[in-house]
Amino acid sequence: MTIELTVDDAIQVRLWHRVSQFLFREARLLDEWRLLEWYDEMLTDDIRYSVPATDVRGEPADALGLIDDDAARLRQRVEQLLNGEVWCESPRSRTNRMISNVEILADRGTHLDVAANVVAYRFGHGRSDAYVGKYRFQLVVEGESFRVRRRVVVLDHETLYEHAKLSIIL
Repeated sequence: MTIELTVDDAIQVRLWHRVSQFLFREARLLDEWRLLEWYDEMLTDDIRYSVPATDVRGEPADALGLIDDDAARLRQRVEQLLNGEVWCESPRSRTNRMISNVEILADRGTHLDVAANVVAYRFGHGRSDAYVGKYRFQLVVEGESFRVRRRVVVLDHETLYEHAKLSIIL
């Protein structure tokens, strides 16, 4: 059985591939603690990074969040992590993110609404944690690449484990 792709299908497959590669690169930069490079090259000046509370039912935007950073606060978080000011990340955790189920939800012309599943494994200080959830992105189209304008991490946990600090960028 041969599947015939139309020109529109081929364009959508190429766009999906570009988005997936962008998300995989983002995960690699975060896992390698290349946080300044991630911040400077992958985010817009009006970035919003949020992690809603784990007990949210319904729309995460309507809930009190565990993290709700604008560009200035996120830059401060990055600098604190890299400068050793965050005691629970000294020494730094080792992380490994698994991204799957990448889906382009909408092409709005100026940006894409994108969803993906994520498992972020964190190892360090004699423990290992797994954060399971969903990413929701607004990706601004920039030439052949993208920049993140909105990054929401919706955790599937009912509660965070004891001492499972959100000291890493999920």
